[in-house]
Parts: sequence; C-alpha cells; structure tokens
Amino acid sequence: MIKKLFFLILVCGQLGYAQIDENSVLGLPVATTAEMLAVTRANEGAVVYNTDDKNVYRWNGTIWEAIGNGSSGDITGDIKYSVRNTDHNGWYVLNGRAINTLPTNARTAAIDLGFTSSLPNASDRVLKHPRGGETIGDVGGQATTTLTRANLPDINFNGTTTTGGNHRHSISGIFQNFQLINRADNFLNVMRSGGNTNTSRTGNHSHNVTVNSGGGDQAFERYQPFLVINSFIYLGE
Repeated sequence: MIKKLFFLILVCGQLGYAQIDENSVLGLPVATTAEMLAVTRANEGAVVYNTDDKNVYRWNGTIWEAIGNGSSGDITGDIKYSVRNTDHNGWYVLNGRAINTLPTNARTAAIDLGFTSSLPNASDRVLKHPRGGETIGDVGGQATTTLTRANLPDINFNGTTTTGGNHRHSISGIFQNFQLINRADNFLNVMRSGGNTNTSRTGNHSHNVTVNSGGGDQAFERYQPFLVINSFIYLGE
C-alpha cells in the first residue's frame, strides 16, 4: 500500500511539473539502524529510510519492517524455500537456533510471532497447515518406520498334519531259533537271510508344525521423491 502511495505521489509530482529536480523529490526521515531501532513508539504506518542498508522501513505497531530496495514487500513471518545456505536480506534459516542469537530487530520479530526460545527447525521436515490442537511451530511425524505386529494385517498362520500315521516297516531277513551246540545250549533267536520280517506298528500319532515368521525389524524410509533446499523465515533486517 505504501509503495502504491509513493508511486501516486511521484506521478502527481510529475504531472504538476514538466521536469523534477532536487527540490521536488519527496523526502523521508533518515536514520541509521541503531537510531531506527531506538524508536519504539512511532505511529503505526510511519516510514523511515535506513542509511545503513539503504532500505525503507515501516513501523507495524511492534517492529520495523523493510519495504524497499529489493525486499519486494516481504512481511514478517513469511516463509520461503531457497538454495541459498545463509541468512540474507532479513531472511533467516529455520535451523532451530536460539532466539537470543538473532540480531535485535529479528529477535523482536521472532518473539512477536510466538517463538520465545528458538526458531523452528525445518531440518528433515515438510510444512503442513495446523489442524485442531496444533500450534504454529509444532513438529511431528517421523522419517522412518519400523513395522510391528500391530501394523500387519490380522492374519494367523496355522499348520496341522493328519493322524493317520499307523504303519510298519518291512526288513529283509527272518528270525529263527537255533543252538550253537546242538542239544547242548539254549536256543538263540537270530535273524538269518531269506524272507522278510515286518516291524511292529507304531499306531496313529500327530506331529508339531512350526511356521517361521522371519524378518529383521529394519526401518524403511517414508519420503516421497524429494529435492533438498533450505527453508527461511522473514524477520526483517
């Protein structure tokens, strides 16, 4: 809105004069960063030109916000992605840093946004709109998952065998009684070649079956295909 006002004033000035000169250019109060930050009770909407960073600032009732020289009207609390790795032009990396490590103006802006101890840490996070019970700056979710039995479909594995196990085996040979010394010692029962002999029956019986579940409890990633870039929050310059 202020940029539009500047534009209209300049246009009106050009309409009133065939040419503009140093006497017809609209002027703003000027101040260094220290002088500007010392003003904490300006009327909301007041503007000043900062001679340190060559930017125009607006008092929003709480802090000074940059509105000129490439800031593109960025508003405190705006979020953006960038391939840049460091803070720049009032944009600060969301890396979980302590609020007291920020410059004075940025620290005031962060506190005004509700971040009283540290900035949110966007590392390994995607952004989402809050649902009921969630607050701006909350984190949740997990990057990997290890399945438990409770996560699996309700499937039971059972194994059974039939009880028809009554059987016997046949071996080659026959048992006969004979004496080593004829009519002089007891008879011995000895297996001799020729013929077949059956073993006794074992009767019906059952067997136990074990089904191995396997698995190694290895976690798996939950990411969709991604591009790694940095997240920034605008806290003013």
